[in-house]
Amino acid sequence: MSNSQENLDCSSDEEYAELLVPESNNSISTSTKQRRLEYFRKGIDADCEVHVPRTSDTGDAPLDGNVCYKKFRCHRVFLATASEKLEQDVFQNRHWNGVLQIHGVSPESVEIFLEFIYTLEVTSSQVDLLIIGDIFILSCAYNLPDLLFSFSQKLKEIDWPIEGIFPAFNLAFRHNIFDLENACLTKILENATELISHSSLMELQIYAFNYVIQHWLAAEAFQRDELIEVLKQYQTANNLTFTNAQQFPHFTKIAKYFRSVLFNAEGLVHKNLF
Repeated sequence: MSNSQENLDCSSDEEYAELLVPESNNSISTSTKQRRLEYFRKGIDADCEVHVPRTSDTGDAPLDGNVCYKKFRCHRVFLATASEKLEQDVFQNRHWNGVLQIHGVSPESVEIFLEFIYTLEVTSSQVDLLIIGDIFILSCAYNLPDLLFSFSQKLKEIDWPIEGIFPAFNLAFRHNIFDLENACLTKILENATELISHSSLMELQIYAFNYVIQHWLAAEAFQRDELIEVLKQYQTANNLTFTNAQQFPHFTKIAKYFRSVLFNAEGLVHKNLF
């Protein structure tokens, strides 16, 4: 986590106002970004707070029912000018009490979200593939598509944990995030040997699974018999038989990539030995 916010002597009104003046050509100088980041991280002249519930290491809420919050001291004008949704929450809310609560996402993702609001960049060392889902939620909830794009670009500069690759691809494929989707496909090919046996492969939506199989076939990453075994495992894990009228037809399209694959009376993949 970054340095915690702490009380400092208030700067002059002139200094504070200077932070709000947009630079020419729609760009923000490095020094201005650094100063805005300092105002956020140190809570200088803060007039509101953003609270995010902390969760346990398992991701569950505390058993005793007591909620501990990660608190960020912020400035209403920065929040309100970031998007219409934030403006409604902090300026037009009749019940505003100086605190904006954000639920359902990690404190790390909210810190990145707030730093982006102040600097229009994702620079945090906390960028992690495993929180891409939280960043997506924040980007959609507060109508900040550039946040997701900037975060995705930053992901290209770091190592990706194996367990996060398929979930990220699932998200990108489902919501047509093409840049992230392409980055994921590169990782899927680079790490194919490890990913073919990873449990997250079984959790892909069927259309994303189809795409992965196509790419592995095209790249000749595995023997066809190995991919047929994956097909069987995916069918079992997702109950893809004749009774699944919605998804089974698409599953049969994937099976057609393999000439030796047939279906038995229950609709289960059966390899033709002849």
